[in-house]
Amino acid sequence: TSARPICDRALGSVSRVYYDGAGRKLYAGVQYPGAFSHIAEIDVDTGAMRKVCEIPGAATYFVTSLAFDDSSRTLFYTANNASGWRSLHSVDIGSGEERLLCADARTGDIVFNRADGSLWGVQHHNGLSRLVVFPAPYDGWIEVLVLPYGRDMFDIDVSPDGKYLTASTVEISGRQRLVR
Repeated sequence: TSARPICDRALGSVSRVYYDGAGRKLYAGVQYPGAFSHIAEIDVDTGAMRKVCEIPGAATYFVTSLAFDDSSRTLFYTANNASGWRSLHSVDIGSGEERLLCADARTGDIVFNRADGSLWGVQHHNGLSRLVVFPAPYDGWIEVLVLPYGRDMFDIDVSPDGKYLTASTVEISGRQRLVR
């Protein structure tokens, strides 16, 4: 496939990116010099960018943890990423209405489960990594799995039917695995 630049500017640090086929838009957390960290909507045909909302406390390299519910056109994101307390927020793409869903959730690597409308993520607390799920309305979490000390989980995703969760794990020795 031939490559074609979409934007005429560097985006700096970028989060996980989601594509909305209905509107032919990309959504990503971005952080570049001269602008406050924000979620950007990028038109894939014209490269035009629109700020959806600002991200307080963006992380230096990954900006935010971002998840997308295409059925309700809602983006879920984490704020206060630099402090590690990570609050869970949502923004309606159409109206721009932002909501704080769960303060100090300490959860990142969030992903949306289309099958039941839940959010999954990796929570870090007291030196341990936990796989957690936020059922709607996303104001609290349920602990699903606690990893042993020295093991971490990242880059999680849920299959479209909700049956499988995949992730990468890393151990203190440096050994990495792809798990389902």
